[in-house]
Amino acid sequence: GAHLCIELKMMKVLCVLALVCLVTADVYMHNMRGSNNRLNEKSANRRNGNRLFDSQNNNRGGYNVGDATANAAGGDASKQYQMTYYAGSKIPLEWTSQHGCNNPKLNCQIVMQYMCQDVFDTNDDKLRDGTTTNTIDENGNQQNRGRHENAQYYADCKARARNFGLFTADQNLNGRTAKYTRQNPGGTRRGLECPEERDYYPYWHPSPFTDIAVLTGDLSRCGYYKAESQNVKEKGYCESNEFNNPNDCPAGEWKTKPSWNVLRGAATVPPPDCQPTTWGRVNHLGNGPDGQPHMYDWTVPTPEAACGQTSCTCVLRLRYNISTTDYDWNVNASLNGDQNTRQGQPSPIQQNPTLDLGGAQMFHQGLRFAVNTAQFGRTFQDRSHTFKIVAKPSVVTGNQQIINLNVRGKRCNIVQCFPAVEYDFVPNNPNIKVGDWVHWQWTGSNTHDNGNPAGDGQAGDDGQGKGGTDRHNVVQMDSLDKSYPTPAVNNTLWPATAALTFPRRQGDKFQQIKNFALVGKDDADPLLNNAPASYNGGLTQMTTRGTYHFMCTRNNNFSNRSQKGSITVQ
Repeated sequence: GAHLCIELKMMKVLCVLALVCLVTADVYMHNMRGSNNRLNEKSANRRNGNRLFDSQNNNRGGYNVGDATANAAGGDASKQYQMTYYAGSKIPLEWTSQHGCNNPKLNCQIVMQYMCQDVFDTNDDKLRDGTTTNTIDENGNQQNRGRHENAQYYADCKARARNFGLFTADQNLNGRTAKYTRQNPGGTRRGLECPEERDYYPYWHPSPFTDIAVLTGDLSRCGYYKAESQNVKEKGYCESNEFNNPNDCPAGEWKTKPSWNVLRGAATVPPPDCQPTTWGRVNHLGNGPDGQPHMYDWTVPTPEAACGQTSCTCVLRLRYNISTTDYDWNVNASLNGDQNTRQGQPSPIQQNPTLDLGGAQMFHQGLRFAVNTAQFGRTFQDRSHTFKIVAKPSVVTGNQQIINLNVRGKRCNIVQCFPAVEYDFVPNNPNIKVGDWVHWQWTGSNTHDNGNPAGDGQAGDDGQGKGGTDRHNVVQMDSLDKSYPTPAVNNTLWPATAALTFPRRQGDKFQQIKNFALVGKDDADPLLNNAPASYNGGLTQMTTRGTYHFMCTRNNNFSNRSQKGSITVQ
């Protein structure tokens, strides 16, 4: 991204970070599972790219909302599954980004945030995944439609004057409010998201999101990101919501929303973490250095810090941008317009220009360059489905850590999945200490059929068991280069644990083996078809040093797919 020094109308100059990028650079979350605006589609393509937010991604990406049972939830939201995370536990957030980061061809930032149910929302206006792929109306009260931001937030955005100090190049924005941006000149509505807040960070008005981390190629900006974050800085707004600054706002109506750390306690809402981005190659939705996924370990906040309550319903957002140096970082509205409509210096970038590469001593030849000026100010994002944050159990004491051990991916082969991924455990080989806890949990769908329409990819759901269904289990194995489980009498994984989920069976290794092999269902069939698509195996405390290997019996299919993992306890 690039800093823009922008001028709010009749206000002092304010420096913000504009998320600007090249032409196409999708980003997909794999853990937490990113929706890419999917809900429960049986098709490879999502049905509605405007359902909840503007991702700017390919229609094929994303994962369905979880099902709690062996049957599709359909229109019953109570049968959807929400992942549950304990306060203080660590979640390995994992993603792929099309043009990578930290390479000499571009500048890049990753911004991670979460938003939780607002305590002031009414019972009819809750953060939810929904049961239909239709976009929610502006009133926000249709209970069967997904909702992240609330209706008042979008109404304020729609009414409020946009920031006229921003660089918009030669784009003609079709309106004067904050729903019109260089990337969204037509003011298209996606869910109840505010386009101006989406496209710029840190935002200068109140946002419902709390910052987690900023990963950047320029660490000199970390101080700026931390100081401007709403985690630690109050944000202003006008009660007459058409005004965007205190000078135009009627007397007495300019208010400030306190920072999150004032609202919820400074010790629990720190400034965003700021770290360097990891290297990734361009034109490739793949892994980073040493073949490892791009990943950030998020320590889950307490529910009191996340939403001011004892438990929270939340959603996670990851934004990705890459920028060029074709124009200076502090360019502003003084350079808006094209060479045919303004006097003086035009925008430093023009839509699809034809440029003469010659000179007095050379040939004169015009060549067309692919420049979309709306996309030179483009932001990509993905969001999770809703999840729960709950308090840390009292049995987890002192310096003991909780590691979330989940499953990424969906049913299909590697070509059918793309740009999603096949199954695997995540983290795949965590290193923990004696006394630490593992929270075994995964979610899946019963409608990952990956059928037509499949867009520009291949349809199909290759895999074992009933078509369209995600299923997982855990059985121990002697080593990762084998494909058969360890006999129960030789099992060392579960005797090394103290189980919280089944306290009456604590220490019974054979019951633990059965629980995880059959996904808590005593009569599960050999392919787990009648087992639930999602499973919360609870907390287990690792009490014995060693390395423990495990696999999924249904999906581990040598030469087609590997679903194996290890835990090292030191």
